[in-house]
Formats: sequence, structure tokens, C-alpha cells
Amino acid sequence: MEQTKKLINELHKAASAAIVGIDNIKNEIETEKLKNLIKKQNKYYEEFIKDIKKIAVNYEIEPDDISMFMKANSFMVSKMETMMDGSDEKIAEIMINGTKMGINQMDELIHEFEDANPQLLSYAKKFKENLEEFLNSLREFV
Repeated sequence: MEQTKKLINELHKAASAAIVGIDNIKNEIETEKLKNLIKKQNKYYEEFIKDIKKIAVNYEIEPDDISMFMKANSFMVSKMETMMDGSDEKIAEIMINGTKMGINQMDELIHEFEDANPQLLSYAKKFKENLEEFLNSLREFV
């Protein structure tokens, strides 16, 4: 049960961090094509969180949110990076870096919890696949 709780929390935090990151840069985006890509990815994260919360209810778990420190840090880094260069290329670079961090986090979770709850492990793998697709889509902007 402890593994299930930890995995639920980590999946929830990963998607939440992605939403926070997007919220920090979405108003800086200039082109419709990048805006649409980011909106699509944000919608995926929101749906993913809903799914994880439904699973959490079945285990009587309330997923942890990301800390205020993480939110503030994400905001500061995003604002500092876009202050000097707010181009779509720079925003895509920021999103690429965050997406790579998410992929690495999913790799670690999948490895750490390879014998855990198969349903949650499947969600982690699907999340990673989606991040990889998003990463490939972002590369056209740099």
C-alpha cells in the first residue's frame, strides 16, 4: 500500500508541476501553433490528474500537491528566462527542459516501482510516452 501511495503522489506531482510550468509561460507565447501545442499538452495533464485522483479515491488516498516552494521556484526561473528572451524558441527550450525532467522522473519511477501496482505503472509508462511525443513536437520550435 505504501508503494501505491508513493506512486500516486509522484504521478500527481509530476503532472501538477507541468501545469504550473505551463501557467508560468503561456501568456508569453507568440504563435498560435505553439499556443495550441501547449494548450493540448496542458489539457492532457489536467485529464491525467483527474484520472490519478479517481484512482487515489479507490485507495482512500489524497494525493499530495507540489510545494509552494516548487511553484515559486518555477515561476521565478520562467520569468527570469523569458525576461531576456521571450521568443517562442526560448519558451520551447524551457518546455523541452521541463519535459526532459519529467521523462527522467518517469524513468526513475518506472524502475523503482516495476513490481508495484500494474495499473499505476501503466499510467507512468503512458505519461512518459506522452512526454516523449510532446518533446518531439516542441523540437520544431528550436
